[in-house]
Amino acid sequence: MGSVDTSGLPPLFEHCIDDYRPMKVICIGAGISGMLAAMRFPQRIQNIDFKIYEKNEDIGGTWLENNYPGVRCDIPSAAYQYTFESNTQWSEYYATGGEIQNYLRRTAKKYGVYRFVKFKHQFRGATWHADQGKWEIKVKDLVSGTEFSDYCDIYLSATGILNKWKWPEIEGIETFEGKKVHSANWDPETPLEGKDIALIGAGSSGIQILPNIQPHAKKVDHYMSGKTWISPIGFGSEELKERGVVGNFKHSKEELDKFKDPKEYMEFRKKIERSVNESSLITIFGTQTQQDFQVINHDAMKKKLEKKPEIMAALEPSFPPGCRRLTPGPGYLEALVEDNVNFINTKIKRIVPKGIETVDGKVREVEVLICATGFDTTLVQPVPILGEDGVNLNDVWDPTPECYFGMCPPKMPNMFRFLGPNGGPGTGSLIHLIECACEYMIKCVQKMQREYIKSMVISPEANARFSAHVDKYFTKTIYTQPCKSWMKRGKEVGRVVTLWPGSCIHATVAFANPRYEDFKYVYTDEVTAAPFSWLGNGITLAQQQDRVTTAYLDTVDKPPIIHAEDETDTELVNKVHVPGLL
Repeated sequence: MGSVDTSGLPPLFEHCIDDYRPMKVICIGAGISGMLAAMRFPQRIQNIDFKIYEKNEDIGGTWLENNYPGVRCDIPSAAYQYTFESNTQWSEYYATGGEIQNYLRRTAKKYGVYRFVKFKHQFRGATWHADQGKWEIKVKDLVSGTEFSDYCDIYLSATGILNKWKWPEIEGIETFEGKKVHSANWDPETPLEGKDIALIGAGSSGIQILPNIQPHAKKVDHYMSGKTWISPIGFGSEELKERGVVGNFKHSKEELDKFKDPKEYMEFRKKIERSVNESSLITIFGTQTQQDFQVINHDAMKKKLEKKPEIMAALEPSFPPGCRRLTPGPGYLEALVEDNVNFINTKIKRIVPKGIETVDGKVREVEVLICATGFDTTLVQPVPILGEDGVNLNDVWDPTPECYFGMCPPKMPNMFRFLGPNGGPGTGSLIHLIECACEYMIKCVQKMQREYIKSMVISPEANARFSAHVDKYFTKTIYTQPCKSWMKRGKEVGRVVTLWPGSCIHATVAFANPRYEDFKYVYTDEVTAAPFSWLGNGITLAQQQDRVTTAYLDTVDKPPIIHAEDETDTELVNKVHVPGLL
């Protein structure tokens, strides 16, 4: 027989359908999200070149960077871990930051995350090159000081929501002569014992710091000009009530020994995660559940502040609990009423070399100044990220940051962001949501790889429809009530830009099936003229290489059994009723 002439056939005619094209993925950040990407992307995607650039010296992100006194998670430990890696031996119900960081390190080593990470490498910007279908990622080696570019098909952003800390904008802060430290950049050598200390801020960090420095300080001047709820009920607090404890508890040796049985621990974990997931019911404004929750918070705060009722009057907000991120803060209210703590709600005029001057002209001298004043919440990117036609992401997000499904910014092809605008959970398991977002991204990359898609970007119409839904949803929630919150970029009134429009479990269902029709596509040269040539030569790699072709029999999903095999035909007929027939 003569040879077959293939000269006029599509470029991929001799290609096996599952011989996927190579893809390079670069992820910025090695915190919880970046670690997950390093574990899942290489597992799920064939023929992948995966790399992470991380500015720090180790993995961990938030839990590496934050080591101030009292730092811990306000989500129960059992619900703040990867679904596939349960730590049965958490020492406390609400784990400390150090224990969480140790868990992350162990997990990173176990699943080989470190092999993908370039540490001490700082992200300096990104530029999309449409002709190549590639992102140019600019990076600075913080050890050598050199800057270089790396190129990839897919750019993942895993830098978190709150990552860029800043000093408060207070006149004279640079003139302070004592020890000055920010909670997000804590110096472990900060002197506390017997010192006169000023603590500015009562967000989640300040609330955790106060009860941990109060027993050591000679005096603490705590400056808090805003209002906030300090809740007796946090995420997963039903377990505290069942055990008759307040704030937190340590797991006993007997309980930890019992948890070594995977089935025992999984039952406990399911119980706690279910409790955490149910907290979304308090977010719908005006419901009886929400109103009852506000009464509980009011009564609990009032009781704990009986010794100094003026603090209650200064602290209690008019907005509902949860409008700002709700912080339980075990020990905070108790510390406020201690004799060596001065609660000061008079606004600060300026910082002077020896202390702080308030607007009433009073100067209070201190030796240590702790600023627990949070992060930059504007979502302004600190470096240029240039997408379609060179447009800067900061311009795309001015005045309103939008991100389809919290992952895909407009005009940014082949970019996926973990916890992007409207991609974070207001309630529920953060890590479970991140895992589901990661699987969504993987499905998109697999589609691009399989079908020889050069680029995919969310369409303007789909993005606008999603944003309209987001805004409509939040009108019924506590989040749009007037309160200054990082969920609204530090504004009292404005668009909710950080949270997913629904519960965490709601998001995981939404992420399960990407709406590919919402994207615009550009195809590679191989399939431009013949879009279905990616179907190839009609066989798979296993067939071509004479390997096992029956793997599908190892993962059979059986339908439910309705009747046993030994039932007689008469018994079966008697069970069956067809409408319209006797």
